[in-house]
Amino acid sequence: MNIGGGAGAVLGTTSGISNLASSLAARLGGSAGSYFDQLRPASFRGVPFVSLGGEGAFGRRNETHEYPLRDTPWVEDLGRGTRRFRVFGFLVGDDVIAQRDLMIAACEKEGAGALVHPTYGRRDVSLMDSRWIERWEKGRYFEVEFDFIEGGPRVFPASSVASGSLVESAASGLNVAAALNFASTALTALSYGAAVLGEAVNTAVGWYTSAKNLVGDARNLFRLLTNLPGDFGRFAGSATVPTFSKYPSSSVDTSGATVASLTLAAAAARANLDTASANLDVAARSLDASSIDDFTTAVQGVTSAMLAATPDPADSMRLLTSLASYAPSGVTTSSTIGTAMATMQSASADLFRRSTIATVAVAASSYEPTSSDDAARVRGQVLGLIDAEMSIAGDQNDDETYEALCSLRRAVVSDLNQRGAGLPAIRSFLFQASLPSLVLANRIYRDASRADELTAQADPIHPAFFPTSFKALAT
Repeated sequence: MNIGGGAGAVLGTTSGISNLASSLAARLGGSAGSYFDQLRPASFRGVPFVSLGGEGAFGRRNETHEYPLRDTPWVEDLGRGTRRFRVFGFLVGDDVIAQRDLMIAACEKEGAGALVHPTYGRRDVSLMDSRWIERWEKGRYFEVEFDFIEGGPRVFPASSVASGSLVESAASGLNVAAALNFASTALTALSYGAAVLGEAVNTAVGWYTSAKNLVGDARNLFRLLTNLPGDFGRFAGSATVPTFSKYPSSSVDTSGATVASLTLAAAAARANLDTASANLDVAARSLDASSIDDFTTAVQGVTSAMLAATPDPADSMRLLTSLASYAPSGVTTSSTIGTAMATMQSASADLFRRSTIATVAVAASSYEPTSSDDAARVRGQVLGLIDAEMSIAGDQNDDETYEALCSLRRAVVSDLNQRGAGLPAIRSFLFQASLPSLVLANRIYRDASRADELTAQADPIHPAFFPTSFKALAT
């Protein structure tokens, strides 16, 4: 670029530049103000200079992989390329030497600095090189050329644990420990005959019947629609924006699902639960020392089928938590056989409850919290079940189950703490008058497009008439 030639034109009068801009604008269409009013005064680290123009280099970082006997290469995209700016400018004035010294000091300063470019605006850049030209015939005028690259903060590698996998592993450990403790208690009771076996069957029937009734919950069926693309209103949730939906764990379905196909899938899932319940019934009726494993496996099959029949993790936790509170209603006597029947009833209930708690923890690992407060709420809900069961296992000297519950507790805490740490908190907002969601979203977040999000969080009677006080995401 001929900097000197461009500078000669600039060294003319201001009115000359204005006339030239107006002439060019008239030839190209539009007005000079529509472009020149957008330009910003150039500076680097706060030291101003006059920009004559520049060059930029942008694109992607691509690595080309070529293979023998293959005509076309595979191009691996490694991310956005480094943005490079070459800026041409000058300093002018009676104090041009002082201006140059200030600019040289700015160029030699350590670290990145702020570049204000006439068209790109403010950028955090690192100066790679600068060149100065002084011409004796131009007197108080120095030319300068800068080479910048846009940079960012220093980022170090960070290790993270797949906390969801840890929860599933700990849940499997709890199922194994619960089965072991059940076997050690149930085998002794079974030696007292058919009445004890009948108590196991009755307890199992009551439990899986409760599971089947819970899966038919109306809310569980209604929430099937939240997996469809589109906005179904704040009472049903919006699958288009699952991050702040009223049902945040719902995800957008991209497989072309319809109401009919989702209903069919839900019916198939409930049929699988019926099959799992039937398997448990058969295992309970043939329960003996050789079929203990079949019985405990059938119990876990019921909880797994119930989890699969509730596609929304929030619903899964709600329904499974209800199932975890199941208590057998059979009445026993104080006789020897009656005591054995009570022992079998209690052991079966313990096994059912612990398998359900393990499944609740797995459902919580799939739940996507909307805020750090939401993550803390879910964590407290799951830990409440685990802590209560730890007390029962400790009182019964079920050491294996107690240790497995401790491991599951640690995994749940780690998982929800890790996933909730980067989410914003919920805070209370107070306004003097009722305002519409668009106004509030712009005032709180400086982004009117978050009005639907705000509506889902605050749940007003109508989005145009928010209450004067409500709770929503802080940021």
